[in-house]
Amino acid sequence: MNTRPRPAVVLLAVSILMLITAVIAIAVAGSRMGGENIDSIGDRVAAQSPSADPSPTGPSPVEPTVLPNPVRVRIPQIGVTAPVIPTGLDKNRSAVIPEDIMKVGWYKLGVAPGSSQGSAVLIAHRDGREQGHGAFYSIGALTLGDRIIVTNSVGERLKYKVVAREMIPKEKLPTQELFAIDGAPRLTLISCGGYYSKSNGGYQDNIVVTATPVPGTT
Repeated sequence: MNTRPRPAVVLLAVSILMLITAVIAIAVAGSRMGGENIDSIGDRVAAQSPSADPSPTGPSPVEPTVLPNPVRVRIPQIGVTAPVIPTGLDKNRSAVIPEDIMKVGWYKLGVAPGSSQGSAVLIAHRDGREQGHGAFYSIGALTLGDRIIVTNSVGERLKYKVVAREMIPKEKLPTQELFAIDGAPRLTLISCGGYYSKSNGGYQDNIVVTATPVPGTT
């Protein structure tokens, strides 16, 4: 008895097989596409966070804030009154520190001082070979309870008190925490400190001062 399938049956079977193959291919392609998107987003987030320089290798930029920009910071206990300018990321996705060492950079891709949550980051040089002592030369001398006053572009004076001061090796700087855009509101000052090694890139540590808001503005 001849059991060879008829041509129509063979054609139908081939069509069904091709359809199944196409569906599987689309599913696999969709899965791969989604994975690539997730990976690329993850790369951008990592690249836009602060590194130990300090240069962001932590959170991605938040949506533009409606809060006024900070324009001046005053730290009476160490005799600092310095202009504050907004800074972002350079082509290497490192946080830009003002070239003028007497100016302080506000990391504008994070949160602004006065925000109800997150870490408002101010970054400045400790010193310079040609310019001498910088704006944050003495932040390592701050103690618990010392006051920091940030004036914004509408003239409000936001008051903070120091609650922590740390010297952290640059390779261990907790950038995700320092540049966080959530959590309790706080002001974070970052500069260089510790041992200076010309052959190893300069200062080997970062000085990090954390301050919390004092109720009321003037």
